Amino acid sequence: MSRSGSQVSFKTIVLDCNIHKNITIHSLRHCYGAHLMAAGVHLRAIQQEMGHDSPKTTAVYTQLTEPAAQHANRMINDLINGLSLRFSEEDLS
Repeated sequence: MSRSGSQVSFKTIVLDCNIHKNITIHSLRHCYGAHLMAAGVHLRAIQQEMGHDSPKTTAVYTQLTEPAAQHANRMINDLINGLSLRFSEEDLS
């Protein structure tokens, strides 16, 4: 199927689904990358999956969503809470 044929088919599907936003096949690709990022897939793996030559291209997907920020905060807190610090009497004086 040609590129234009795919785009026309996609537009028809979008209209049939009663979606009134400007959605393209590229929008789906971007959503896929963003969902991979939100799911915690490593950025280098996303770069490879998306076929990007440059990590700068993949960095577009690194927009920090609220769920991703909360997940990152939990991970950081878990790491910090897992630390065990021991002080000697000399350290305290």
